[in-house]
Amino acid sequence: MSSLDNLKARLKFNGGASQEDRMDLDKLRSLKKALLYSYQAQTAILNDNREFKCLINHDKLKEDYDDKIISIPYEDICLNAAKGEKKMQEIGMKVGDIFTWKETETKWIVIQEILEENAYFRGTIRRAEDEVTINGKPYYAYLRRPSYHTLWHTKGLNSWSEMGYEVVLYITADDDTKDYFHRFTKVEINGRLWEVQMVDNITSDTMLIVYLKETFRNEFETIENIGGNNAAAGEEEPTETEPGQDMIPAIQGNDSLYPFDTAIYTIENAENGVWFVSNGKAAIKHQTMSEAEVTIVSGKSGSFDLIYSRENEDDIVKTITIKSL
Repeated sequence: MSSLDNLKARLKFNGGASQEDRMDLDKLRSLKKALLYSYQAQTAILNDNREFKCLINHDKLKEDYDDKIISIPYEDICLNAAKGEKKMQEIGMKVGDIFTWKETETKWIVIQEILEENAYFRGTIRRAEDEVTINGKPYYAYLRRPSYHTLWHTKGLNSWSEMGYEVVLYITADDDTKDYFHRFTKVEINGRLWEVQMVDNITSDTMLIVYLKETFRNEFETIENIGGNNAAAGEEEPTETEPGQDMIPAIQGNDSLYPFDTAIYTIENAENGVWFVSNGKAAIKHQTMSEAEVTIVSGKSGSFDLIYSRENEDDIVKTITIKSL
């Protein structure tokens, strides 16, 4: 072998003729040594249950989030591969991926890739403690804790506050989540109901950033209805009435509501009346002679009377209970 061929072979062994390629290989070799001997060496279990060594270093720890930096080769040997299959394979970690930090048994989502790192994958990860079920499939995600602002409104003698809690959800983008999350979709997380205000699918192709706002729970709305699947679920079968009962004037609608709920009430077998409420716990947003849109403006439990009043006739009254949240 000539001296030139020998030099070419040595350059190839160290990464190639380019100085940058040799620097990248040196960094990768340093990482792999650290995976064996560093205090920060940990194990990542991917969604497909493959296990790989990685480095996890501290970044930021706040009340709202726990951020760390992960460093993992683009290719490595799978730790839990069968004995005859322990060979180099592509890991494929990317933004939006969820993995389990094996040593701590915690879930993490990759929220950013540090693009200036060429030798191996390096990115910011955030602890994903919240579970969301989409079409029967569980997803771990990061939910930024609620920020709060108060929105007070006054109309006449009535004064009320709108729901003001807002959160941001970071979740893996796949066919199910892309199809599910749209504006005004409702989603249940940790027993609380939220309404989608905006979906950011531009920042990343593999992760959705979903902006949510607190919303009320309608006790007559089924889980299937939440999320836009408005099938026949939840519809009540008509009940038979006694002879002559259908001629008695009556207010039709829910007997009970929750704070800040809105409901429609209609009058049967009566006309030419005006709607009233008996106290400040509720307000009539809109009314016609045949129906009224009623909103609960109190955050506390209690009750009020919805009244349909006609000239020279007895008032028609329906007592509505306000339940506790």
